[in-house]
Amino acid sequence: MTVTSIRSRSADSRRFSIASRPLAVARRVDGRGAGKRVTVSASGEVDSANAKHFAHTVREAAMGAATVILDLTAVEFMAFDGASALYAISAHLAREDVAWCVVPSPAVSRVVKLCDPEGLIPVEEVPAVFGVKRA
Repeated sequence: MTVTSIRSRSADSRRFSIASRPLAVARRVDGRGAGKRVTVSASGEVDSANAKHFAHTVREAAMGAATVILDLTAVEFMAFDGASALYAISAHLAREDVAWCVVPSPAVSRVVKLCDPEGLIPVEEVPAVFGVKRA
């Protein structure tokens, strides 16, 4: 991504590069039928460019599951758009009657604390879900 300053006279000659890690999502399935548990692990960054894709990918990965664990411990950056994606995931899984939780990284925890003061996004810290294998 290239960012150009619009306040400078020499805006065309100044370019800044912002390094970012692409978002990667993996899925792991344990069990079958009514006891099917899906762990969806994401790594990289969730921002305005990929938040909608992130939400769609998680919803697809959760199809047919009774329980979903969204492992975001390897997400290094989450923009506010990521919270919107988590709300969309929450609404979809609620309609499908799927129990779910988010295991956050520090970056995800900060955004969820700011954007979800009502606690609608179910967040569980790592010790609470100890023993869950990454996807």
